[in-house]
Amino acid sequence: MMTSRLALGFNPVLPVREAVRLGQRAEQLNYESVWFHESLYQRDVFSYLSAVLLSTSKIFAGSGALNTFTRHPLTAAATFASLSETSGGRAVMGLALGSFPTIPNIGYNIFPVAETRPLQRISEYVSIVKSYWAGEKLSFKGRFFTAENLQSDFKPGHPVPLYIASLSPKTQAYAGSRADGAILSPAISTPETTRAMVGNVDEGAAGRKVDKASYLLTSVDEDGEKARNVIRNFYFFLYQLSDVVKPEVLEGYGVRAEELDAFRTAWKNRTPDANSLVPNAAIDALAVAGTPSEAKKRVEEYRKAGVALPILMPIGNVNYAIDSLAPD
Repeated sequence: MMTSRLALGFNPVLPVREAVRLGQRAEQLNYESVWFHESLYQRDVFSYLSAVLLSTSKIFAGSGALNTFTRHPLTAAATFASLSETSGGRAVMGLALGSFPTIPNIGYNIFPVAETRPLQRISEYVSIVKSYWAGEKLSFKGRFFTAENLQSDFKPGHPVPLYIASLSPKTQAYAGSRADGAILSPAISTPETTRAMVGNVDEGAAGRKVDKASYLLTSVDEDGEKARNVIRNFYFFLYQLSDVVKPEVLEGYGVRAEELDAFRTAWKNRTPDANSLVPNAAIDALAVAGTPSEAKKRVEEYRKAGVALPILMPIGNVNYAIDSLAPD
C-alpha cells in the first residue's frame, strides 16, 4: 500500500483551467504537491502556479523547474515570495540550469561546461535568492548575476522551499549542501540510476536533511499493455531512449543490445513505426507503466532507491492514473 508522500507533475501543455481542475482533484486525493515544468515556447509556469494556489487551500505547487537564464534571480525570488504570501506558504521554487536544447535557441550556450560554468551560475542564483528571502541588503557581483544596493521591503511570512534539479553529480552534491531538496530526474530513469543520484545528494548534504524528489513518467490503465503502448508512442520517451539513455543502464533489465540498436537505427532513419521496436523491458526499466497494481509496485522500487517524493508525470489515461495511484 502506498501511504507515503506523492506528487503530480505536468508539462506546460495543459490549458491553465485544466491544470486548476487537476490541482483541485490532487488536493482532494491527498497528493502533497503539484509541479509544472517551465518552457520557452509553451504556457507560463507562474500562470499555472498562481491559478492553482489561488484555487486550492492545502496542496503545495512548485516550478519543476525554473531555469536560470530567462529570469533574474531577484525577480524570481520576489515572485516566489509573493506566491508564498498569497498561498500561506504553499509555493515551492524548483530551480534548474536551463533546458537543453532550447536554451541555445535564445542565445545562451550550455556547452562546453568548462567555459559556461553551469554550477557557478546556479550557485550565484541561489545566493541572491536566499539573501533576498532573508531580507538582507544585497551586495553581490558575480560572473553571471549582479544585485547591488538592493533590499526587499518584505520577507516571506513562510519559508519558501528551494529544490534544485540536475543530472550533474556535482550539482546534485551542491543541492545537498545548499537546497531544501533535489529533483533527481526529468521523468525517465531506472531505480539504479536514481540510487546513484541520491548518493550524490547525500554526499553533498553531509548529514543535512535534504528532500529527494524525482519525476516518474507514468501511464496506467486496466490493460497494462495499453498503458505501455502510451509510453511507446510518447515522443519524449523515444527521444530519450534513442539519444540520451546509455545502453549499459538497461543491461540489468533484460534489454538486449541488438533490440536497442534496432530501435535506435530505425528512429534515426525516421523509419515508420520505429516505436514498435521499443522493447517492453525498456519501458518497464525507465517508466511507471502498467496496471494500477504494477504501477504501485514500481513506485515503491523508486522509494527503496531513496526517492522520498515521487512526482508522477501521468500521460495517456491521466485521470485514471491520478485516481488509481492516489495516496491511501
